[in-house]
Order: sequence, then C-alpha cells, then structure tokens
Amino acid sequence: MRIGTALALSALMVLPVHAAPTTSTGRISVTQVMEMVDLARTDAKARNTIIAYLAGIGETAGMMVSEAVARGARPVNCTKSFNLSEDVAVAALKAGAPDGANWNETPATPLILADLFARAGCN
Repeated sequence: MRIGTALALSALMVLPVHAAPTTSTGRISVTQVMEMVDLARTDAKARNTIIAYLAGIGETAGMMVSEAVARGARPVNCTKSFNLSEDVAVAALKAGAPDGANWNETPATPLILADLFARAGCN
C-alpha cells in the first residue's frame, strides 16, 4: 500500500497542472480572466470565481468613490450607474489589451476599472 501511495504521489508531482499564471508582479492577468470566463460556461466553480472577481471589482470601485468623497476628495460625478458582466469585462480587456500575446503580463483589473468608469460617464 505504501508503494502504491508513493507512486501515485510521484505521478502527481510530474503531471502538468494547467492554470493561467498571474503577471510577474503577482497581479491578476488578462489571460487568467479570459480563461476563467471560458471555463465558467461549463464549470460551476469557475462561474462562481469569475462572478466573485467581477462583483469585487464593482463593489470596491463604488466604495472607494464614496469613501474618497467622504474624506473630502472632489466629488466624482457619473452619468450612469456602474454595471459589470462577463461580456462587458471581456470587451474591456480586448479593447484595453488588443495584443493577446501580452495578456499573461497585462494586469486585468486596471483595464476593467478604467472601462467601468468610462462607461458610467464619470469625470
């Protein structure tokens, strides 16, 4: 039994694990988000992950604007509400980083945030 367990563990150590990397600075990459969106179509865990990621971006953006204004920053005026979906995020990433060859080193969150503020008509 010990030999079988050792062989199984050895096999796991040499089998490749497929996961999109973060950028070299540890930020969530465009590649990671795009792969998660693709996986979300058929995988419930991936779906929950991408929903949580996008909800976190939207909620944090709104909270940061409110907190900045509460602390005396110049008010941010937006003509529309923030809204974010998988399709909107993918479009933002493709527009913000059109060269797919660099997606593994391109941070996704700043691109999604910039698009979020632009679409909401924020000054």
